Amino acid sequence: MPFKSSERIEEVLVSPLSTILSEVGKSIAQTQRALDRNSIDTQIELSTDEALQEFDLEATWYHIPEVDIELKMALSMKYEEERDSKNRIRGYKRVLNAAPLNASYKSLNSYDVEGSSVLKTKIVSIPSSSRIAEE
Repeated sequence: MPFKSSERIEEVLVSPLSTILSEVGKSIAQTQRALDRNSIDTQIELSTDEALQEFDLEATWYHIPEVDIELKMALSMKYEEERDSKNRIRGYKRVLNAAPLNASYKSLNSYDVEGSSVLKTKIVSIPSSSRIAEE
């Protein structure tokens, strides 16, 4: 049976807020890793190419010092059952779901944009700590 458009949007776009933030964080980390890998590969190439060694070149390193994120979204609270080992309902866990506001979501759900929420967050890099503790 084919999905209705609204069912697909609900299934694909509506996610727990923690999942959205986690995926944003993972994407930033993957981007930084790709930048680092590129710099390492460049330095290896500069160090092993005899024609380039005479120029004493160093690879450029790029760093994402911070990322500001502003998400406009529709928020909804749902409750998920928590069950014990005998499959009895022990309580309910609140889950905050978020759906990005775009033209499809707005029109399919007759959503009033004035009721939207804005989440602002900043992810800042910090220097790594030394692995050797001074005594």
